[in-house]
Amino acid sequence: MNAYESLRAVSRILGGRADDRRVLDTLVAGGVAAATAEPGRQPSGLVPLLGGLFAGRTDGGAALVPWTDPVALFERDPAAAPRLADEWAEACAGTPGVRLSVSAARGAGHDFAALLRSGRHVAAVSCAAPPTPATCPGWSWPLPVALLPDGAPAERADLARRLAARSALWRECVVETVPDGRWARPALVLCRADARAAQGPTGAVAIALLEPGRAHAGTDALLDRVAARHGTTSAALADTGGDAVEWLVAVLSAMAHDAPLDVALDWAATAVGAPLTALRADPMLLDTTRLSEAIARTGIGSPGGSGWTRTLPDPGTLPAPGSRPSPGAYPETADAEAGMRRWSRLLREVQSDRYRQPHRVVRTSLVEAAKAPSGPTALRPGTNYRLTVWVGRPGRESEAQEPLPTASFVPDRTHRLRITAVQLHGSPLPRAGQFQDVDLPPVGRSGKAVFTVSSGASGSPFQVRVTVFHRHRFLQSGVLSGTVGSGEAPTFEIDAVVRADTDDLAARTPHDAALALGTDAGGEPLLTTVTSDAVEIRAPAGLATTISALTAALRDPADHPEKYGGYHSAAYEQLLISLAQSGQALFRGLFGERIGLVPRRSAEALRRADSVSVLAARPGDLLPLELVYDKPLRVGGPLGIPGRLCADAPALTGPRDCAARCPGHGDDGVVCPFGFWGASKVIERYVHADRSAGLAKDFALAIGPAARRGTIEVGTSLLTAACDRADRNAQRAWSTAVRLLGAESAPVATWRELAHRTQRLRDGGEPPGVLLLVVHSETVPSGPARGTICLVLGEDDRLSLHETLDPLLTGPAELNPLVLLLGCRTADHRTPLLGAQLRMLEAGAPGVVGTLAPVLARHIVPVAVELMAEIARMAGQAGAGLLLGEALTRARRTSLLKGEACALALVGYGDTDWEVRAVGGVGTGEGAPE
Repeated sequence: MNAYESLRAVSRILGGRADDRRVLDTLVAGGVAAATAEPGRQPSGLVPLLGGLFAGRTDGGAALVPWTDPVALFERDPAAAPRLADEWAEACAGTPGVRLSVSAARGAGHDFAALLRSGRHVAAVSCAAPPTPATCPGWSWPLPVALLPDGAPAERADLARRLAARSALWRECVVETVPDGRWARPALVLCRADARAAQGPTGAVAIALLEPGRAHAGTDALLDRVAARHGTTSAALADTGGDAVEWLVAVLSAMAHDAPLDVALDWAATAVGAPLTALRADPMLLDTTRLSEAIARTGIGSPGGSGWTRTLPDPGTLPAPGSRPSPGAYPETADAEAGMRRWSRLLREVQSDRYRQPHRVVRTSLVEAAKAPSGPTALRPGTNYRLTVWVGRPGRESEAQEPLPTASFVPDRTHRLRITAVQLHGSPLPRAGQFQDVDLPPVGRSGKAVFTVSSGASGSPFQVRVTVFHRHRFLQSGVLSGTVGSGEAPTFEIDAVVRADTDDLAARTPHDAALALGTDAGGEPLLTTVTSDAVEIRAPAGLATTISALTAALRDPADHPEKYGGYHSAAYEQLLISLAQSGQALFRGLFGERIGLVPRRSAEALRRADSVSVLAARPGDLLPLELVYDKPLRVGGPLGIPGRLCADAPALTGPRDCAARCPGHGDDGVVCPFGFWGASKVIERYVHADRSAGLAKDFALAIGPAARRGTIEVGTSLLTAACDRADRNAQRAWSTAVRLLGAESAPVATWRELAHRTQRLRDGGEPPGVLLLVVHSETVPSGPARGTICLVLGEDDRLSLHETLDPLLTGPAELNPLVLLLGCRTADHRTPLLGAQLRMLEAGAPGVVGTLAPVLARHIVPVAVELMAEIARMAGQAGAGLLLGEALTRARRTSLLKGEACALALVGYGDTDWEVRAVGGVGTGEGAPE
């Protein structure tokens, strides 16, 4: 359903003199009438229908009615259109209006709901597509709940314990939140009605519990106070009948059957024999508390679309929306609760599928610069072309004027995008890329960016890479390609979608710069650098050789561990000097004109940047920015300057402290650990999927945080496993890890044992927060799996990358752990094991940390422990979680200052915006780092 097609049809039926408001009212009225008409018959009229719906409603709530597209009805009887519009005004006079339930195809619901909602007498619209964050309380499973934030801690703990013992639904489908952090806004606040606090956690809905059986005067004033205290327009006063547990489980059970909040509260009161709940709510928000508001009931997407095949139960088998169920309508048996859990899991999976599909995609149009658009353009030799780029809906788009501008019907959430166009063919390549900034409105297409590109000789390739950024974070990328003189128009193919959903862009932390490593038309490396005021393109000089030198140097601690004795050991000093020399060569090769010349302005901007986003076009292309060294350095060479490692660095806290306090800060004969980007910048890394390996999706899609879920909880549920060849029994490694990381961190030796332990934690409602895997990798030499890469634990327990990772990782819709995949060059660009990073991200890991070089467990496990301890320290100091990217940077820095060079080998994949919370047990044991 096109959001404007029906409006245009009704406009034609009414005639050209009808204004937009009359058209919209007619569409709304006809849709309500069409929903009640029997097949082949005309509706009997709206006045009797709506009169019955409004009869007996004394609570001021808006009636919930269906809506069906009325165009077919109007085409059979055009005279019905103006008549129904008049009846609509008469029937709705003096009522709170109606809440429309719309069944719409994927992609249409967002715009269409906004249009219908602006019609007269329409209080709210629920549809197949998610409502906008500006009008939706974020109601979905798992449900974020703040439990008695104004009560005593013992009371909260007791209620949570009894709920978990009573209801598996609570354990699996509800997440308790705390009133801090960026992602901690609960959907439901269950508070006390008599609380005196002036302010509490901000929630979407606040339900205040009354003292059972006690009469309360001034209900309206009390509702106002509860709503103000928790910053919501939806507040309720509930008498639980003396048993808050049974009452709350009844509310959740009704919601699990897709009942909106008002229906769920009424049913819960009936189920426990309590008075009906007093509710004050914005009618526009009531239907957003239904699960079907977040995703389509009858399935998602178009036929044949991959990943869109899941469907939900037939709504006809459930109580009618808006009806008051009788006691027992939602049986509280074990089977019923198991069914609710299955449904809620299915809802999460379908919702995840929906958010993993791009809602709006980058589009292109190519015409000759001197001609007007006239259909597909074949490429002619030596010709200039005008390339137009925008972001819009997939499929065909109409250029016709919209009868009602969408911007006037939805909140203004316009985002500024940067679009770049890099011509990959021709010689010499351009040194400066073309870029333009455009605005992306809440719905519809973005503004247009227009670039000039040119073709070469007949038979030569034509390739232009188009990339879309938001605040220096990658959104989408694709290539327009063709052959000059072939007579065929070039085609545009999207090859990376890092962020599928554009609704939550404002919640993302901005980066300072972005780097894209790809290839030109001849397959040679090409680096695009995007900063605030420039886009530069370079062919990196000697990239592979420099990276090989760096990774070879990082092998030395694994080959000669006896030489390394901490930060002040001679071997460690020589290693960091060698890494700094190669790291500076990497900097010059990536960003400098020639060795010895001052880097260009993009390099200076990168030096100042605190965070950088990286996208590699091929899985084998690794850009190890962690090893870049960009401080002045004059060591070695013909004069033989020996250089030294800064002795003052261990007493400093970071790069800013270094600049302010270190006496050798400007000395180019001193190597500073903070000069390595891995110790001074947050680096967010994505890599395109390797389609040839058969392991990955079509896009390098981020399993990133969203407004409803963005926390990795790290606590006692940390699991570790190791290969015997990774010296897993080394005293410095595992004994330290077990002591510092909690009871569940004792290492396992087989994948089966690890899976059993993971499943036990999931069954208990506490999935592991981190998997620490120190593995060996190898290629299977024979048998059906010959040639595949395996991860090895214990003596020789193999897991092929083609096998399922369940229950270690159970899909992007579920709570999954951060994966530390350490040892055996798990991020080395020369090995196909890079597929493990992609495989685990696909399976739902919020982030994966790998290693660039072979490492020993005795070296790398303390770095992993430092990462966990860093999270605990920062969470304790700030009272909120630390972002994953920041935690990894700080852990590298701290470990380098303790003499662990392998910290520079750590590289992370995935979104840096996950908030990592310490829930106890991490870094609190004897011997924890200070």
